[in-house]
Amino acid sequence: QPFVAGAPPRPRLEGASAPSCCPMDPGIYPTADGWCPPTWPSAEERLRREEEERCRPKRNLVKRTVLITAPQAERLLDGSFMEASRYSLQVFPLRADTHFSGTKEDRGFLCWVYYQPRDEQTVVRVWKSVDVDITEGEKEAVDPDTGVLNEKRLLASQAQVCFFNVQEWEVVKEGQPEKGDKDGPSWWS
Repeated sequence: QPFVAGAPPRPRLEGASAPSCCPMDPGIYPTADGWCPPTWPSAEERLRREEEERCRPKRNLVKRTVLITAPQAERLLDGSFMEASRYSLQVFPLRADTHFSGTKEDRGFLCWVYYQPRDEQTVVRVWKSVDVDITEGEKEAVDPDTGVLNEKRLLASQAQVCFFNVQEWEVVKEGQPEKGDKDGPSWWS
């Protein structure tokens, strides 16, 4: 089974505070001189929002992993299509020089498809309409206490959501080394 390698390693999410690049990181404001953006939520507003999120009903979701091409992505990543078809996505674009990918029409994307079990027949039918059989991917239940931030957001959202990763990823087959990156192994640091 291939594994996906990409840019920086995933940060530890469970029990960790938000990274400093996160706009809601409570550790970056107020600054040393006491300044805070006028729209920045107060501690009370943040606590109220967190409590509201905890009290909201969570969806029961399952997920499957699937590989798609650029022409399939044009249709499947459309927000109104996703809403009508009742699925959400996490999408990881693959490098052009990796397995299951190429250039232009052959560009590959690794997707995690999330849906409620009651919508499975609809979701399977819709994906088959663009020549993708999601039933080939193992079905996994999404842990309601997941430490994955995007999965937490999916569970709490009543709308369909697409998280598109901005970095390109590499598929490395078992026993093979990662390809060299033209920017070097630590271009992000």
